[in-house]
Amino acid sequence: MRRRARSRARAVLERDVEAFAAAGYREDGRRRELRTTLARAGRPTLRVELVSTGGRIFGGTYAMEVSTAEPVLPATAGGVRVKGRGVVRMQGMSFRPRKGDRAGERLAEHLASDERLERALRAVHFEEIRVEPDGRAVIRHMGGSLVWLLFPPMTRPIAISTEQIGATATGIGAFARAGGTAVIA
Repeated sequence: MRRRARSRARAVLERDVEAFAAAGYREDGRRRELRTTLARAGRPTLRVELVSTGGRIFGGTYAMEVSTAEPVLPATAGGVRVKGRGVVRMQGMSFRPRKGDRAGERLAEHLASDERLERALRAVHFEEIRVEPDGRAVIRHMGGSLVWLLFPPMTRPIAISTEQIGATATGIGAFARAGGTAVIA
């Protein structure tokens, strides 16, 4: 079943690429099995990847992660995690570095003070947002993914809407803008 799910994940990536193409993006030729990069004039180049998020006994997920193709923020020792605040409606964001990571703390403070970034991220229906230690911003989206089960054996793709593609790309762009203003010494 895992092989079948991986095969279906490749088909889901194809649909994701088509959805991004409808939003003005095109593949720039750097494709791997479950990852590609997409370009659009005036926007940061995106890396779209389907990542296995575990689930070995009963099933699992290939979650769509959209990130900047290259680092856009200063490097840190452990990166920064972003959490939404609010139960029904998002009330804000908290940016959390790894303990003891001074560069991560400064980056988290910088990102937390960026109102345009927070507004952009509020529109995204995300599962997880993080900044990798190398400075790439990553949004794990709920749409554009594949869920698979062993009992009963099935795979189910989760579509991503045009509005969410726009919101996700805008969120990634807001990280890139924030990186352009970051002075983390």
